[in-house]
Amino acid sequence: MGTFAVNAYGVYCNITFPLIVKVFKPKGTLKASDKYQTKIELAAEIITELIEEGFNIKLVLADSLYGESSQFLSKLAEHKLDYVVAIRSNHAVWLPANQSVRANKWSSFERTFSNQKSEARYIREIIYGKKRAITYWEITTDPETMPENSTSFVMTNLQGNLKKNLGDLYGLRTWAACFWTEHLPRNKPCRIWLPLL
Repeated sequence: MGTFAVNAYGVYCNITFPLIVKVFKPKGTLKASDKYQTKIELAAEIITELIEEGFNIKLVLADSLYGESSQFLSKLAEHKLDYVVAIRSNHAVWLPANQSVRANKWSSFERTFSNQKSEARYIREIIYGKKRAITYWEITTDPETMPENSTSFVMTNLQGNLKKNLGDLYGLRTWAACFWTEHLPRNKPCRIWLPLL
């Protein structure tokens, strides 16, 4: 077992830059003087520290470890932060017995990458029972086959017509991932992205 990191990156004017790194130590690697903290606790600590430092966070992007964490989502709600987070494809929402899950029709949109090239993508909203303040979406390169490596399930508290821009907003997280992979390839990071738009 090694040491891992929880990282926060900012994105401003298409420039990705590191903000904070917190070391995550699995329980088996702790010294007597160390205090164990989960990755979720470290990420919540990062959010609080950035706000206390005066950062104006417009949008938080995070992978499914954080998107599936009620503790992390509560921290975002506490600070009234907008977010787009990944969720598992089998994400569950409690519904009354008389309500069901439905998927809207696929809509196409142009996904614009950091190099300003674009490709066609598809998006649809998944509605659990009635419309809610938190919405759920599928984003893919192919709505027929839904390839695992290019299909994302996301949850957001953003409001409005999201079909044309949600894919690009969520895609900002790959800029931070590319930065980490290119510059620190030996580590095994657990990422959290905090684009400052």
